[in-house]
Amino acid sequence: MRNTSFCILLAALLISTLADGATLKVSSDLQSAIDAASSGDTLEVAAGIYDKITLEKSLNLLGTGAVIRAGGRDACISINADGVNISGFLVENGFYGIKLDHVRRCRISNNTVIHCAQPGIALLYSDGNIIAGNNASFNGIVGEGWYGIYLSNSNENLITDNVAYGNGAYGINLFPSCSNNTITGNRLQGNMYGLYMFRDCGGNIIQNNDMSGNTNSGLDLRFNCNGNTIANNSIENNAVAGITLMENSGGNTITGNEINYNSRYGLQIQSRSEGNTIAFNNISWSQTGIFLESGDNSIYGNRIIENTIQADDRGGNIWNREYPLGGNLWSDYIGQDEMKGSGQDVPGQDGFGDKPYPVSPTSRDRYPIMGGQIKQISLLSQEIDPSDLRVGDSIDIKVDLQSRYPLLQVVARAYQNSEQAQGYCRLVKSDGIYRGSFSTALLLPGSYDLVLVAKDQRGNELEESLGQIKVKARSGFAT
Repeated sequence: MRNTSFCILLAALLISTLADGATLKVSSDLQSAIDAASSGDTLEVAAGIYDKITLEKSLNLLGTGAVIRAGGRDACISINADGVNISGFLVENGFYGIKLDHVRRCRISNNTVIHCAQPGIALLYSDGNIIAGNNASFNGIVGEGWYGIYLSNSNENLITDNVAYGNGAYGINLFPSCSNNTITGNRLQGNMYGLYMFRDCGGNIIQNNDMSGNTNSGLDLRFNCNGNTIANNSIENNAVAGITLMENSGGNTITGNEINYNSRYGLQIQSRSEGNTIAFNNISWSQTGIFLESGDNSIYGNRIIENTIQADDRGGNIWNREYPLGGNLWSDYIGQDEMKGSGQDVPGQDGFGDKPYPVSPTSRDRYPIMGGQIKQISLLSQEIDPSDLRVGDSIDIKVDLQSRYPLLQVVARAYQNSEQAQGYCRLVKSDGIYRGSFSTALLLPGSYDLVLVAKDQRGNELEESLGQIKVKARSGFAT
């Protein structure tokens, strides 16, 4: 039985009974309607501006143009009961936006939560909830805030298809001890960090998120964050790093991600973060593609493309699986694939380079994957004139070169029977073309291969034939 005060309160409300509770239409005094409702009821909240609310029972709140605001240190919506569903509200200007505290089985969906001093949406000691399709942006910009969506000591939640943009520091933050959550399909951009796990967060699944365009890192795991799966995310154009693993964050699997155009590091692993698996990612166009200060990490199947420093391994890591699984594709690998087998000593191709790729003085990729290698220096065209001459004559050489990095040296040398002959010339760039004059004064009569050698500031080298020349004795020019 509903009490008398409840009946008076609902005199202006339309009530229809459902199998699992009543549906109540609310247009004013939302907190009083909540207090008077029974568990399982649905409150359809009309357009308007409402004061802060607290839910102590299982209810469904559906907003249509409804705005909830709070001031001071109050939460706009405080949820202290299991099984609460809230959808369709604009929540703004609170200390917290929506706060779930020690609750389970709640669903927070399709709300816009903005301009709160602390987290837009916070889960505190709350397990098994769904946070879906919300926009939690521009929170924690001033004061002591920082978070779009914040989980603390909360486990087995689903955080999916939300937007967390332009928050004070973190799009999504887990701290501390948040485990077995699934964070998928979210857009976490324009924050300091897209997603940040601070301490003791393990077994989380981070997949299919866009963690791009943040002012520090896309994804950061700080202390003792172990056994997480990071898969199929877009992590691009972050100002420092795509992914950072810090102290004692090991046993994580990082696979299938697009980690491109991050300013300093595509992926960095530091401070005793061991036993991670980095596989089948695209890691491209960063200052350093992969930086490793920790050891015993397994790195294979990745496309490591056009980073200024492809990899900096200071920990002695493992850069390939055993044959025939292989290693990584390196855009600057210059070896050939003419041999096969675990020792690369049997004639025939197998898709792996015959020589290992040197990652560091102590690490190498034994089976670099062939295909898609990019020449750091390319010879676009060449001209030598004449090619038939007498000892003492000079050869005019013109070459058009393309290089990613500035060239430090471009020279031409003559070879006979694979042995370098006397003399060489340096080519100088003029009007976009490298030009030089090679004197044959030190050559003996005979046929020679004229070879171009170009080196850039990173140590990449191109060696390519410019063509054959024939040098005759001075006593006669006839053939």
